[in-house]
Amino acid sequence: MNRGVWIFSWILIIIGLIIYFSWALMYDAWTDVGLYSITVTMLTFGVLGVILAKVEKKE
Repeated sequence: MNRGVWIFSWILIIIGLIIYFSWALMYDAWTDVGLYSITVTMLTFGVLGVILAKVEKKE
């Protein structure tokens, strides 16, 4: 398992969720398209990074 990718991916997931909830609570914008675009991008790369970190490299 690639530990650096795994840690960075979880950081992306956590930051994406923090951005979504903090922005939505501060501005009461739960259905903002711009907010979705940032959050979904960060969550997607985070989840894919976690999956990628779990893949064993065969040589």
